[in-house]
Amino acid sequence: MSRGAAPRPLISETDMPLLLTRRRLLHRLGLAPLAWAATSTAAAPDTWHMPDEGDAHRATWMSFGPSERVWGRRLLKPARENLALIARTIAAFEPVHLLVREQEHDLAARLCGHRVKLEVQPVDDLWMRDTGPVFVRNGAGEWAGVDFNFNGWGNKQSHARDAEVAEYVTGSAKVQRLRTRLVLEGGGIEVDGAGTAIITESCVLNANRNPGLRKEACEAELKRLLGLRKII
Repeated sequence: MSRGAAPRPLISETDMPLLLTRRRLLHRLGLAPLAWAATSTAAAPDTWHMPDEGDAHRATWMSFGPSERVWGRRLLKPARENLALIARTIAAFEPVHLLVREQEHDLAARLCGHRVKLEVQPVDDLWMRDTGPVFVRNGAGEWAGVDFNFNGWGNKQSHARDAEVAEYVTGSAKVQRLRTRLVLEGGGIEVDGAGTAIITESCVLNANRNPGLRKEACEAELKRLLGLRKII
């Protein structure tokens, strides 16, 4: 299920909690670029910085919301069961917050167990990596979440509820919500935590997301929000 940047179903308060990230695996195999192996650079107190996905973080946020319109009736059951399995697995190591529609709360509770914290919030689908905020931190240790104005991958899918997810999550997490004019998805951003990012250009420089904005303007705003020096 690809819409430009391949959507991924969960995020965390610095990103996905993988013990062996793709970057670390490549580095162990001797395949990682030098920038990927760089140590994290501390952010200034007044600037924001998106950490590497393997850095320590406080919690993972997910969405228990596969859409029958998208997935079809046959796939709803396995999709929900697998989301619950992921949530239960992560919850053995750190807090998990799972957004769930009110009518599916009891089902999610049965599948996920008591360790997963359910938060009732309307959603359109399950792709939290794209709909949720991108968490950043400053040199003072304060957290914030960037709201990138999710628009359903360029209005390709119903998204009125998912467009509200970033605001809800930042509020629930009690962190500052950073606003921007840019429209894009978290799944199109990959950072090394040391100032370099790989970003899906076709998703950002696209008339269905950021009409009229030039590459230089988009890069300047991304550098400001994510603490970047180099964008690939």
